[in-house]
Amino acid sequence: MPDVPVPRPIAGRARSLALAVVLIAAFIDLIGVTILQVVLPAIREDLDASPAQLQWMLGGYTLALALGMVSGARLGDMLGHKRMFVAGIAAFVVTSALCAAAPGAGLLVAARILQGLSAAAMIPQVLSQIQVMYAPRERGGPMAAFSALTGLAATLGPLLGPLMLRWDLAGQSWRMVFWVNVPLGALAFVASLRLLPDSRTAGAPRVDVPGAVLSSLGLLLVLYPLINAADRASLPGWAYVSIAAGAAVLAAFVAYERRLGSRGGAPLLETSLFRFRSVNGGLLVQLLFFVPTMGFFMVFMLFLQIGLGMSATRAGLMILPWCIAVPVFATLSAAVLLPRIGRVTVQIGLVVMAAGWALLAVQADGATHGTAWTDLVWGVLVGGAGMGMLVAPLAQLTLDDVPVTDAGSGSALYNTVTQLAAAVGVAVVGTYFFTEVRDTGRTAEAMADGYGEAFSGSLWLGIGLLAVALAATPLLPRHPGRTAAAEAPRPEEPADA
Repeated sequence: MPDVPVPRPIAGRARSLALAVVLIAAFIDLIGVTILQVVLPAIREDLDASPAQLQWMLGGYTLALALGMVSGARLGDMLGHKRMFVAGIAAFVVTSALCAAAPGAGLLVAARILQGLSAAAMIPQVLSQIQVMYAPRERGGPMAAFSALTGLAATLGPLLGPLMLRWDLAGQSWRMVFWVNVPLGALAFVASLRLLPDSRTAGAPRVDVPGAVLSSLGLLLVLYPLINAADRASLPGWAYVSIAAGAAVLAAFVAYERRLGSRGGAPLLETSLFRFRSVNGGLLVQLLFFVPTMGFFMVFMLFLQIGLGMSATRAGLMILPWCIAVPVFATLSAAVLLPRIGRVTVQIGLVVMAAGWALLAVQADGATHGTAWTDLVWGVLVGGAGMGMLVAPLAQLTLDDVPVTDAGSGSALYNTVTQLAAAVGVAVVGTYFFTEVRDTGRTAEAMADGYGEAFSGSLWLGIGLLAVALAATPLLPRHPGRTAAAEAPRPEEPADA
């Protein structure tokens, strides 16, 4: 086996600059999703995009990211974290330019899928670089900065998107949300060549190519007909065949992964983690909660801008209370509530989030062009508070039973399920929404009524999924850390007992 290069020492100002480089890459990936949701109506009007194409612009990116993330992490371990980061950010810049220059909706969808694959090569290296550059006792600050990017991207996305539309530099309109990635990514590319240390993992597992092919094929067979159903009155016969075939392929994928793992291989899906109760329960709750959540963001923007005739700026401001409430209540729940009441924090979060959506559903059902922002803002605020109470405690409880030696695999599995849930949510909720608004009239009153009913129905569908998630919460540990405490050696035992 070739020698594994030892990372050159890096500290002080050079290390801070290197950290800024990888955080810029993470930021442009995160904000790319939140900013696109606001400008989807502008893309729809400019490119005459169909409902299915709008869904693929969001779902195609998250699906490609989910399917490629584990492979991207392993390629970084094998070929070098710096090398994969540089390749990923370069590809992200190129694909962002392709998105910005796309002359039609179909080419934009293709470019978005390629952009997701680029992010799958880039994003796993961010945490790897932090681990390489910082000793364990020094990682608190960099990890906090990385986590804060999520809240920052969620807050800035709804604000920057409308600003770019109003700025309309050189007539680029919505294309600016992609063009802005080019200079930022180019800066990160050049800086990473000079600043990032070289490193790779000794004895890194190989990429599970058959597993990647099977999982991609299975999910595509399931999601393709679901998303394309948004353009049809009903599912055609081939769609049912495709979904059944996809389910069979995914079953074959799971069986192959189990066999590969039992033989000592490195499967794409760590099926051994499913022996832990907290993982099974947590991933189920995460899936049921995140599917309607990602669908909500897309249809809410369409309801506000097309149904109610709001400008992109007003629509962005409407979602801002949600984006502010999430990090505030996430901090409160993780630091104060979770240590005291355990999984009840997650249960309260699900109930509060459902209550916020119920408030919005009631208002949306009778919405008109005269509906004021005060009629909707309370539902948005309550829903955001509920999501904030969910996200941090759910991640901690899901990985509670996982031993430290499997922490990386557990985190990768959790993040992959999150991205897959996002793609499924856009497909399921988006298809329901577009099916309901297909026959909406062209007058302002008809648009508001049709989009309001469709949005209200989407919310009740989401509330139903949240109720199922609530029923699944007893699978979670009652309190975090109890399993680890039970497995720790007693004081009188040797440390290696």
